Amino acid sequence: MSIKIKQKNFKPLIAPLFLLASGFMFGQKTVSDTVKDKTKDIEEVVVIGYGKVKKSDLTGSVSSVSAKDLAATPAMNALQALQGRAAGLNIVTAGGAPGATANVTVRGGASITQGTEPLYIVDGFQLDNALNIINPNDIESIDVLKGASAIAIYGARGSNGIIVIKTKTGKKGRVTINYNSFMSFDMLSKKLDMVSNSEQYVKYQYEMAQLQGKTTQWSNVFDNSLGVDSPGFYTGVYNRINNRYASASALDWQEKMLGGTGLTQNHNVSVSAGTDKTQTFISYNYNKQDGLLQNFSETRNSLRANINSELAKGIRLDFSSMFTSNSTNGGGAYSGMKKILLQPITGGTLFTQDQLFETQTFPDFSALDSSFDTENPYVETRASTQNRRARTFLANVGLEFDLLKDFTFRTAGSYNWTNSKSMAFSDKNSRAYLTDPINTGINGSIGNSEAYRYQVTNTLTYNKTLGEKHKITGLIGNEILYQESESNSMRLIKFPSILNYGLDDISNATVADKDADRSSYSLISYFARVNYNYDNRYLLTGTIRRDGSSKFGPGNKYGVFPSVAAAWRVSEEGFWKGSKIDKYINDVKFRFEYGIVGNNSLPNNVFRTNVVGTDYPMNNTVGNLALVTSSVLGNRWVQWEEMRSTNIGVDLAFFNNRIKLTSEWYNNNVSKMLLETILPASTGYKTTFKNIGSMKNTGMEFTLNSINLKSENFRWSTDANIGFNKSKVLSLEDGITSKTFGAGSNRAGMVTYYATVGEELGDMYGYVYQGIYTTDDFTQAANGTLTLKPGVVKPASGTPKPGDIKFAADNAAGDQFTRKMVKIGNGTPDFIGGISNNFSYKGFDLAVFLKFSVGGDVYNATKHSMSPYAMFQNVPSEFGDNYYRVIDPNTGQATTNLARLKELNPDENSRLWSLSTTNSSYITYPSSYYVEDGSYLRISMVTLGYSFPKEFLSHIKLTNARIYATVNNLATITGYSGFDPEVSAASGVTVTPGYDSSSFPRSRSYVLGINLTF
Repeated sequence: MSIKIKQKNFKPLIAPLFLLASGFMFGQKTVSDTVKDKTKDIEEVVVIGYGKVKKSDLTGSVSSVSAKDLAATPAMNALQALQGRAAGLNIVTAGGAPGATANVTVRGGASITQGTEPLYIVDGFQLDNALNIINPNDIESIDVLKGASAIAIYGARGSNGIIVIKTKTGKKGRVTINYNSFMSFDMLSKKLDMVSNSEQYVKYQYEMAQLQGKTTQWSNVFDNSLGVDSPGFYTGVYNRINNRYASASALDWQEKMLGGTGLTQNHNVSVSAGTDKTQTFISYNYNKQDGLLQNFSETRNSLRANINSELAKGIRLDFSSMFTSNSTNGGGAYSGMKKILLQPITGGTLFTQDQLFETQTFPDFSALDSSFDTENPYVETRASTQNRRARTFLANVGLEFDLLKDFTFRTAGSYNWTNSKSMAFSDKNSRAYLTDPINTGINGSIGNSEAYRYQVTNTLTYNKTLGEKHKITGLIGNEILYQESESNSMRLIKFPSILNYGLDDISNATVADKDADRSSYSLISYFARVNYNYDNRYLLTGTIRRDGSSKFGPGNKYGVFPSVAAAWRVSEEGFWKGSKIDKYINDVKFRFEYGIVGNNSLPNNVFRTNVVGTDYPMNNTVGNLALVTSSVLGNRWVQWEEMRSTNIGVDLAFFNNRIKLTSEWYNNNVSKMLLETILPASTGYKTTFKNIGSMKNTGMEFTLNSINLKSENFRWSTDANIGFNKSKVLSLEDGITSKTFGAGSNRAGMVTYYATVGEELGDMYGYVYQGIYTTDDFTQAANGTLTLKPGVVKPASGTPKPGDIKFAADNAAGDQFTRKMVKIGNGTPDFIGGISNNFSYKGFDLAVFLKFSVGGDVYNATKHSMSPYAMFQNVPSEFGDNYYRVIDPNTGQATTNLARLKELNPDENSRLWSLSTTNSSYITYPSSYYVEDGSYLRISMVTLGYSFPKEFLSHIKLTNARIYATVNNLATITGYSGFDPEVSAASGVTVTPGYDSSSFPRSRSYVLGINLTF
């Protein structure tokens, strides 16, 4: 259910909804609570770079998510489970298709054109795309490192934040077997409102045909090919439409294609066992998700084993390995949503409804109107298939030695291997074949890639307590990382039409394109960190790291990244302890940190100009090998992006730790940005990489944990977070004040994003829509000539007519539209966050999780691409119900008489544009009409569970048994008219946020699950 708010400014609704949903009681106690009841938490431990620290001793900015929080969300992967649960972490999926990718940013990201993905560290080692690979059931904790003190220890890779994942290990004691399973029934959560009445649809089609000179084509489909010169063709056309289509059925394509139920099943088994010396943990996970759309699914298998052992006194071994296999049908994305929505809802007199649904009608409709570009999605999803397979193997091993009394040496190594294969195939019923059966024909493609990475890390740690108040922890280390990858691909055409075995036999196909690539990258690092703790009151941390990267040229390979942090625990001071205020405020800690971190997320070897092979014709013959330089000019002076980060934090605890509040302010200044800049054509090159430009991200974050009610049998707790981030471009290339980034195309809904000096990232540019020209804008001469009245905005060219789109004036005189682009929106939200309420009563538990985003605009390119531009295509109801009528039903032809147009459109100021050829061109323009407020409050998850009593379980040899039911994506309160306001369909989420183009809708899931422990 999507609850649409019909008001332009959605923001005022969020504040009361936020408070209502959270229901914070701020320490209210029940009758059973007494003064003697002191709520004490087990000391939390936070995993940081190359170590861990008690949360009370933390000086840096870190958000933590526990295994309990992740387990509360039945999810395909940790990305889904983590959404909205950590302040400053923004996870936006590209859509709801199985295997869909996601954009992950921490505090807005720290680059414009280069990578903004955070660094993932799993059990001490880098693992790309970790949240999508690791089984959520295997995760013990996730710590999001955000401040300079926390991330500077990772130097050149830290500017986009660090996500540190610790996996589960075996426990001492008897063998424990856990079995967790759930089954999910997925359904479409929202349908877009399209024209659904056959009579209305055919009349709309007739008006478009008349205005665009395609009446004969219309008759061939809807009027039994009646000739336009037949007596009474025009004057009787509306009567014939009424008689034939008033009670005719209409095909609901959304229901046909997406109205079924997708099934997801998840099974996870883990075994934990351990003695005092050795502990083991083994887990297996199987997850299968069938999408709402045919041939769209994802299957995942994962196996993990961890071993921790004390080999001898003071010598410890840890080993972990993981293998995952993932297969995605449909490629993880679906770009054909527009095709589902635009399909004809009746075949008229040309096709029966069954034929319209089950046959590839694209050739017939496109032959009648070349603008028709929507092939039958039911046939196409069978005719054109995609599959992506990926496998990952990971092995980590570490040895730790206690040296002397206060030193610990650790050496650890990791090997990570990945392999992927992508395949696509289009048969004789596909659009690709039908469009070009001779030159393309049956076609397909194959791509293979393989990569490996090894990492070796050595650290020496010093722990010493001097007297009773001085605690010192020192760390020095070095690290080597090397990775290598290779890939090859080919596109195949002209498969034989008989004895065709598809991609299993490509011997008779023609290779149209082929490509291969090989690259390597290495990093060598030295680092050190010192933590000083005086009497648990004054905390000081200093780090430094020196990184050398093969991505940069001689003289610029190395960068140095230092940081410093300090904290003051005011509540540990003598004047605070035992005071009156201590009864209410139990913990107060102020934190400050500053540091420099880097970003080397750019292609390999950009410091040199590559040479590629080509063919040079000589004497009218080909086959002469030649070498040419690539289009990218190498720059040996290119070096690291740098981010100077400042963070100030306050940690508070109230009412015997019943309420905990953490607040952060940060300012991240990025300089020497890596930008790919355009070169003059006279150089012979297109682009080069330079260190130019700067930007900053400034923001605040708040995390609140509260125990609202607590009694012997009942408990209600709330966890909430909210993050504000504001970016600003400080400088770009010399002499340039803005850079543009396009999203979409003319018919797919195009808009241009600007990165402008002095402005925020995410600005959308286009033209300001001001409605349409109405009869009140014109005077009409006796001969019927129309003239614009004085003061009415003139179009860019030509003479407008009633019903034409009107754009705002943009010239100096303020009287004409000249196609000068202006800002029409911004896709970056003002703030994001999540709220989790957890209730327990005896054996029952209830969890309600909400997430929200406020302030970001969405460019509804889906609506843009469905604006009326081609015959026979359906349109949203807002167009089909409310377009400007130009055809007179009495004559069946267009009228230009102002009085008659006024009668046909009595509410013309509220009408949308007419179906004229002029407007078919205008609707390709990016327009403010398609910019909508993307604010939302989503009831993301509701779970009701029951845990059986221990007394009962002891009789059936179980130590724990819980059953639960969950509803995911229950409802979304929003003003957005598309499928979902949480969308990121364009690449580069930092500069092109909030772009929605045919994104696969998210489903609503009804889940039944069970947790068993033997």
